[in-house]
Amino acid sequence: MSLRNYVRQIRPIQEKYVDHVEQVQNLFEAKVKAEDYEAAIVLGWHENNKMKFNLGSSGISDKVYKTVMSNPQALDAGRKIAKQIAKYFGNSNAKAEQYGRAKSSLTSFWKGFGASDTTPKTDILIGNKRLSLKIGLAQLMSGGQSESMATFYAALNTTPELKKDPQFEKVNQIFESFVKNTLAPSQLRPIIKKGDNPVVNAAEVAHKDCMKELGLLFEQNKQFKIAFAREAMSGYQKYGSSSNSAAEFMVVASPDGSTVSIHSIDDDNYCERIANKMRLQARFKTTSRKLKGVKTGEYNFWSVVSLIVDAMQGEKESLDEGFLDVMKKKVKSIALRAIGGVRNFLTKKVSNLFKFLGAIPSISVSKRIDFK
Repeated sequence: MSLRNYVRQIRPIQEKYVDHVEQVQNLFEAKVKAEDYEAAIVLGWHENNKMKFNLGSSGISDKVYKTVMSNPQALDAGRKIAKQIAKYFGNSNAKAEQYGRAKSSLTSFWKGFGASDTTPKTDILIGNKRLSLKIGLAQLMSGGQSESMATFYAALNTTPELKKDPQFEKVNQIFESFVKNTLAPSQLRPIIKKGDNPVVNAAEVAHKDCMKELGLLFEQNKQFKIAFAREAMSGYQKYGSSSNSAAEFMVVASPDGSTVSIHSIDDDNYCERIANKMRLQARFKTTSRKLKGVKTGEYNFWSVVSLIVDAMQGEKESLDEGFLDVMKKKVKSIALRAIGGVRNFLTKKVSNLFKFLGAIPSISVSKRIDFK
């Protein structure tokens, strides 16, 4: 093998970093969906507390029920999480139901922005306790233009002085330029890459501006950032603070249910922690268009703002952290062995070639690898 061929092989690793640990974690967590965990907790609640289970009143769909019942790991996690919930609230006699499919009513404030998404923030309703479940990497929100504007103004209700800030007007105008539901002739990625669609191009600019300017607004005003995170978690102003669709507690758990923590969304310190950890994204969301159940090759697309947070970050004895630690060590060991092999090859084999050519090589090998 020539030196040129060898360099060509190792160059992509130096130029483009791929987080293999994150890929493995995503595969690990993708086996069980969020709605499956919710159903498993409801099932575990009935089993733990010796209650008769009725599928029709449980809020669990037939499809999810069959999926969970065929997954012993999910059922076991559900039992563990349900046990900790009962221990925390002392309400083991309360009725438990999955609430994600419940019908919700929006407040007039929310509907005033044209928002129409009625998906509850409450995932599980146990007695009068309204719980939002977060496991691993989770979205606090993923809303289009109207939903994002409503959340933005909901946060402003707690910090009205910001309306006089030029930064507020800048972000407001960016939201106004977001794309609403639009039809593309094909998948969006090639259109973005080609760069000849003015609507897509303008939206791409708006997405980048949103992440920059809204991020700056978060940095400048801590209270606004906390209020934005709280509304994204709770839906207090979306549904009304007393609505069953508005979550009041966050249940944060590891995938196997071995670690569970419960937090009030009214706790300012907790909301600040989440606000500081959340990652802001502005991007396109797409769905394939179908006519009579047949895909047309066209795609609907629109702009969304997402807030993503690692729910287990900072929690003690997290399974995710233990799993990642093991994977990091393994990946790091493999990477170091690979780098050592390349270094030995370069120093033992190539040095003779440089010596023959009368050249003095200058070779440096980076030993720092970021696996975060």
